[in-house]
Amino acid sequence: MSKAIRLAASDLDTVEAVLEDGALAKTVERLNYGGGLTSGVWESEAFTWETEGYPVDETCVIIEGTIEFRYPDGSEETYGPGEAFSIKKGTPLTWHQDGRVRKYYVIRES
Repeated sequence: MSKAIRLAASDLDTVEAVLEDGALAKTVERLNYGGGLTSGVWESEAFTWETEGYPVDETCVIIEGTIEFRYPDGSEETYGPGEAFSIKKGTPLTWHQDGRVRKYYVIRES
């Protein structure tokens, strides 16, 4: 029988940080649905990352901290605790955060 899987920020306290795209990050993948669909909780310290195309489709809810997205057209968007966003695979952007961020995520890698 299938049951709901709890996503808890406290799960991050059980894993070691690793270097991920230039950031010291922790990830706890709670469920892998197959076909490239995963969900979990993620944390990273301050960093800036620029990409010509975001590598996956991703929807997130910020638990802690603030993320700023900067786009090639000069526009910017900022997301903080309790706010959600979705990024389409291939979106060019710069991801910037001044401090620690924790987020829940759902990713589709296809």
